[in-house]
Amino acid sequence: MKDEDEKYEWLYMVMESRKSNGDGNMITLTILNETGHTELVMNASEVIEQIETHPTDWVFIDGEMVSRVNISQVDWDSVETVVLTPAIVGGF
Repeated sequence: MKDEDEKYEWLYMVMESRKSNGDGNMITLTILNETGHTELVMNASEVIEQIETHPTDWVFIDGEMVSRVNISQVDWDSVETVVLTPAIVGGF
């Protein structure tokens, strides 16, 4: 249990350090793909970079699907979660 506490204490210190260094709000980014998902905690500029790295994925910000043309209008200081998921294509 002590190792677990130290791990979370370290994570908390890293997040606080990034905030104090002007990196702003820390955002939980979840990237879904065919093998499962990856969850990361990043600042807004890093999340935007990941969005650009996954150009065909749908973007959900705090549970709401957001068009890529509106990404620049997002108030990143208030964002808590971003999910990138492969677009679903229907048809026969």
